Amino acid sequence: MNKLTSLDHQTFNRLSKIYIIALGAIALFTIGAQFFIQQYLSSQIDDSKIINISGRQRMLSQKLSKEILLLSYIKNDKSRKRYLSELETTIDLWKTSHERLKRYNDSIPKGKNDSTEIKRMFLVLQPYFETIYENSLQILAIAKKDSVNPEILKPHLESVIFNEPFFLRQMDAIVFRYEKDAQEKISRLKKIEYILFCLIILILVFEFFLLFRPVALSIKKNISDLLYSQKEATNMASNAEKLRKIQNENVQELLSLTKALDQTLLYARVNEFGMVKSLGERFGKVLHLDPGYHSKNLAELMNLSELQTNRLLQLISQNKGGVFNEEFEFTSNDGEKMWLDISILNVFKESGNSERLVLCSDISKRKEAQQEIERLNDLEYQQKEELQKSNASMIVEAQEEERKRIAKEIHDSIGQMLTALKFNIESINTDNIEKTNQKIEGLKKLSKDLILGIRTATFNLTPPELKDYGISIALQKMTKELSKLTGKNIVFENKSDTEPRFDSLVETNLYRVTQEAVNNAIKYAKSDYILISINSSESILSIIIDDNGQGFDLDNIPTKPKNNAEGGMGLFFMKERMNYINGRIFISSTPGKGTRITLNYTI
Repeated sequence: MNKLTSLDHQTFNRLSKIYIIALGAIALFTIGAQFFIQQYLSSQIDDSKIINISGRQRMLSQKLSKEILLLSYIKNDKSRKRYLSELETTIDLWKTSHERLKRYNDSIPKGKNDSTEIKRMFLVLQPYFETIYENSLQILAIAKKDSVNPEILKPHLESVIFNEPFFLRQMDAIVFRYEKDAQEKISRLKKIEYILFCLIILILVFEFFLLFRPVALSIKKNISDLLYSQKEATNMASNAEKLRKIQNENVQELLSLTKALDQTLLYARVNEFGMVKSLGERFGKVLHLDPGYHSKNLAELMNLSELQTNRLLQLISQNKGGVFNEEFEFTSNDGEKMWLDISILNVFKESGNSERLVLCSDISKRKEAQQEIERLNDLEYQQKEELQKSNASMIVEAQEEERKRIAKEIHDSIGQMLTALKFNIESINTDNIEKTNQKIEGLKKLSKDLILGIRTATFNLTPPELKDYGISIALQKMTKELSKLTGKNIVFENKSDTEPRFDSLVETNLYRVTQEAVNNAIKYAKSDYILISINSSESILSIIIDDNGQGFDLDNIPTKPKNNAEGGMGLFFMKERMNYINGRIFISSTPGKGTRITLNYTI
């Protein structure tokens, strides 16, 4: 025993040292490599920040131009003060970002990351920046003096508008240059990582052949020595196994003969051929057996089908030890169908003979519940599948109808006007000055009609105001444009004190539903007065569309229309859009008394 103990300690100590050396080498190399990579990645933080600032600088220049243009159209003093404050903030942020970019470029050592090229690009950019910045300050100073005379603002405004494209083009080039430098750094980092990976693989191969393989051979020899020692301990183990078998046999006999077990469980004791030795009282009642059951096979007593009978006898005849478990369906003598979960335990006796203990559990109710659940799941799946197919079909049909409508509108209006414009231009004779002037005037009118047609055809597309300023400004713009295009009295009323912003998906769906409601009021209800009002609180945004049109009977509109000819497609997709963003829509309409549609979205 002392010798084995000594060998165990020696092997353990040797293995510990080898594993410590091997894993320590890998750990140190990995930590060093990770430290080097992290240091390299830390140097990339400034690149990501400066690219972000450069991209934001482009956005700020565009925002600055838009705010300056909007300032010319603001007549209300309160709104003008607010716009002046926003304009001043934008100018300061634009200047701060530009100076930060310059400081960053000045801090880069010469020749690093192609800093000379970037500094040259900033020298080209600087005149445009200074021109825009100085004119923006002039416009801000003039506006603060309560003077918005277009003639005074015009030269400064034109200067800003003229220099903005050059500024944006140069900023684009700078951003692309920053991005190219960052990509080159990432490429270098990838190469370094590949090199480090190859080195780790080489270390693992080296450790396998010089450390682990010799250790494995040594362990193999030690195991051979231990197997010899195992033979000497077989006799003691054999005596212990005999005692264990005697103990298990006594326990099994005690359990099989216990009265409580006989009255509470469905069980039977059978031999290896399935012949019944004893049967539990409760099991006998379930099977409705006569006194001569002892001379019969358990499979015959249970009245199983031929397939189940063969399977049960196969499980009983196995002599491999352990527990075998399976479910069986059988019919009792009184015609009652039951499901039993049958477990078969092999009990080995000291004499070498064996018998089987068959334990059963009634799982009929569980099976019935399981079958009912499967039936309900199949029914629910079929219903969901049919609903998805129906919704997908209607969505595809609506998309095709919208494409046809846009194509027809472009072909009938814009296409014809472009053709007329082409013929008029070709028919101009420069020798006849009088007719040429007349044709030019006609071309001007035709061009104006063409612009109006294009605006009409593209109006249903998502307006830029929705992305830049939110749902309130976008709806206000929509009512203004629709009033001009249709000649209807369409009014927008904002009852909210704030301009809440939401996710782009939410704002787009709210805008589309409102647009659909207004289009329906114009096209189908033939309304000449439409009121769109928006209101918001801390918990809800509400949009109400009222019209004085013909109205309709809600009971006549199908819940899920089959096609456009049946009607109700617009209302159906309005409801689907609101459900998609977890909003609610309420429709109230009476024939001859107009319609009210309310959209509620929880903030």
